[in-house]
Amino acid sequence: MIAELLATLAVAAPASDNAACPVTRPTLPSGRYGTARLWTMLPRDGVLSVSRGPDGRLGDKLGWIPDRDRGLALTVSGRRLDRPAKLRVLSVNWGYSSTGKGSWASAVVFPSAGCWRITGRLGRLGATKLSYVVRVVRA
Repeated sequence: MIAELLATLAVAAPASDNAACPVTRPTLPSGRYGTARLWTMLPRDGVLSVSRGPDGRLGDKLGWIPDRDRGLALTVSGRRLDRPAKLRVLSVNWGYSSTGKGSWASAVVFPSAGCWRITGRLGRLGATKLSYVVRVVRA
């Protein structure tokens, strides 16, 4: 009888947020995730905590680092996986660090918290592509 009750409770229990959202985890202990051409840093648990600005929007800056192809343009897009919604990209800017290596910072706005797939594409045809999934939560 106890086994039946436990089995019923296990079936009725809601899945954790990360189980419902197939988050991407970094491939290296440093938090790095990507390809030989384009990479980024991801939260280890797949949860991206973003701040609500004075205007009420959930926004953040997402970094993108090229290992080569530094002269190409980066296009950023995103869509929510658990409900219909699209990421709003405010800007994508190239900058240099003190080491002389460059990277892009993309200022984005999430219309809501949830499960999001974010994609960066390099070049006019977007031949180099990097996608990852994060659970966006309000900080």
